[in-house]
Amino acid sequence: MRIIIPAHPDHISWMADNMSEEDREECAAMGLGPLRALQTGFEHSVAAWTGLKVPEQRPLCMFGLIPVEGILNGTGSPWFLSTPELRRYAIRFLKDCDQYLNRMLDIFPTLVEYVDARHSRGIKWVKWLGFTLTGPEPWGPYGAPFYRAEIKRAAARGHGGGNKIARMEPSPITR
Repeated sequence: MRIIIPAHPDHISWMADNMSEEDREECAAMGLGPLRALQTGFEHSVAAWTGLKVPEQRPLCMFGLIPVEGILNGTGSPWFLSTPELRRYAIRFLKDCDQYLNRMLDIFPTLVEYVDARHSRGIKWVKWLGFTLTGPEPWGPYGAPFYRAEIKRAAARGHGGGNKIARMEPSPITR
């Protein structure tokens, strides 16, 4: 069983030490180590969550939403970093993605992120969520190939509208 709760700084170091190789490579292409990527994501997010394995209370993933050029811009940048263990819960995880994507789209009607062109699993996932990809183009401090992924509220899978951000209670998720 696993649950998703509001992210806490205590989750960061464990996640950094246990991050998946694909996410480590993507962080490196952006000029960040795992620890710094998680700290930056957490510190700049308007909303952030941790997926925990229970009863161990061990983080499986952390994700959040960062405003792009100020909160009034209407555009947010989602981030997501995981451990290899999250794959054991892939089907349940995919079923729960819509809820958190919709929460993000309730905050910002447009979401834009960049996905490492080498990260085939990440590319498949954002396409499945309904993001439109362009590129790849050189991006980041090393000019690594990244796809630009964008989604607007109307294009989201299962978006029901309404402001759900006021209800940020933990949601139980079972395998």
